[in-house]
Amino acid sequence: MDSDQGAGEDKPLLQVEHVKICYQLQHQVVTAVSDVSFEMGRHERLMLIGPSGCGKSTLLKAVAGFLYPEAGTIRFDGRTNLTPGPDRAVVFQEFDQLFTWRTVLGNVAYPLRVIGYSRQEAVERARDFIDMIGLAEAANRYPHQLSGGMKQRVAIARALALKPVMLLMDEPFGSLDAITRARLQRELKRIADETKVAVLFVTHSIQEAMTLGDRIVVFGPPPSQVLAVVDVRDLKGPEDPRYIELQSNLHKLLGAGDEELHGVEG
Repeated sequence: MDSDQGAGEDKPLLQVEHVKICYQLQHQVVTAVSDVSFEMGRHERLMLIGPSGCGKSTLLKAVAGFLYPEAGTIRFDGRTNLTPGPDRAVVFQEFDQLFTWRTVLGNVAYPLRVIGYSRQEAVERARDFIDMIGLAEAANRYPHQLSGGMKQRVAIARALALKPVMLLMDEPFGSLDAITRARLQRELKRIADETKVAVLFVTHSIQEAMTLGDRIVVFGPPPSQVLAVVDVRDLKGPEDPRYIELQSNLHKLLGAGDEELHGVEG
């Protein structure tokens, strides 16, 4: 590896510096995020957790380029002028984010055609990622023929096919049953390890954050600030003695159990 590439690998991929984000609600301006700062490394899985309405999804949309901060700076890969692009692919919570009139293959291939791939190249690349998520046999099905978990896997394949630098995920497993959710958590972890894509992931679940994350950014109640950044990358799982200790610390920071954290994100 040459020295320039090595230096680039050492620099943070994402820097959020004293960011403030507001939105208009009827006749008043509401502050969703008041003063948030953190950094994210390349290939890292960074989890954002906090109570409903604390601005996690709002911040995710700002990183994606859909919103602009009122104050502060978001720097992605050295750039501060962020507009939506294939380098930051987004997966939402809703199951209806797929085109209902396109097959699984058509859904994954479509954005590749938009960014310039030929039809054959798009189809071949789409098939590779459909196979990666274990849905090769469903390539010609339509969304109404898929379960919720299968739809989310297609959405992930569609995002990954763009070869993004970062995958932005907003509660993608929040509406799934516990068994499907656990399976997709394992699959996402495996895929992130294989592709080396960075993952910025919004969740309400302490267990999910500890299972998937390298580090966890803990948000306080709105208007949000960062309460702590917790490193969980060396945890071996629930059998690790440190797991219960860190889980307890996260519960204390958030002031609630997992069941109290679930709700509609703001």
